Amino acid sequence: MRQSTLTRRERAPLVTDAIPPALRRRGGTQRQVFAACLAGTLMVALFASRDTPGWTEHLGDAPLVHRLRDALAAWDEAMERTGLARPHAILRAAMQRVLDWQWSGDAD
Repeated sequence: MRQSTLTRRERAPLVTDAIPPALRRRGGTQRQVFAACLAGTLMVALFASRDTPGWTEHLGDAPLVHRLRDALAAWDEAMERTGLARPHAILRAAMQRVLDWQWSGDAD
């Protein structure tokens, strides 16, 4: 039998997410993953505070959920006072303008 001349990299299975096998083997550590999750959580807390009270509406009516709603409402008010809710308002207004253009363009 003929021995394969393919390298280990060439024999690696193809995947659908297009991450090269060499990079896939060099993944992040648990601390790096935790740090990335924490950073993402902080970004959402800072810039999406307007939506967080609405998210708790789907959690039910338990006493802990009521405390969470109160805490999120206080957080949202703090973000409003510091001006960090403004990017969210600007993005919402821009998306509403885009949606208005879409519907008004159909009447032409």
